[in-house]
Amino acid sequence: MPIPRLNEMCTELYGKRLWNLTTCLVPTMTVAIYFGELFFAIAVAIALLVTSTLKSSITAILFCCGLMAWTLAEYVTHRFVLHAIAPVQHGIHHARPHDAIDKIFWQIWLAFVVLYLMAGGAILAGALVAYAWYLLAHYCAHHNPAILPASLLKHHRDHHRFASRNYGVTTTLWDRVFGTMLR
Repeated sequence: MPIPRLNEMCTELYGKRLWNLTTCLVPTMTVAIYFGELFFAIAVAIALLVTSTLKSSITAILFCCGLMAWTLAEYVTHRFVLHAIAPVQHGIHHARPHDAIDKIFWQIWLAFVVLYLMAGGAILAGALVAYAWYLLAHYCAHHNPAILPASLLKHHRDHHRFASRNYGVTTTLWDRVFGTMLR
């Protein structure tokens, strides 16, 4: 085998450095995406609540409706869309749950715009706070489990072991209601 010339060695060394920098950025990218979305969702929710012209009690009720609506939408989407209609990409997540997330799902933000146009700011604020909780819970379940309550972590890990059960990520409520809770 011939000895590589100096410029070939430099190119190879530069390529390895670039690769190492890129692989070091992937976890940072995951954190930036999860927490960037989380902080953006919270900021928009706060802005919506501060600018609400509704009575405080009505705003609080609508906010809670938004929280509940998100948890139900999360359950339905996870169970029927990700596991039944489009299981391939989600199956990759089940096979490699620690892989880095490197994209924002623009569809959810489009759905939030539609929700705002249909239901208003207070309901959207509740949905955004619940979405922020979803982002935190899902991130922690795969990358920092010590932060999550043990029961929620077990619920999520059981879902990865038994994919036909425990579809809720942020709550076990809908799994109990629809009988998909692993006993």
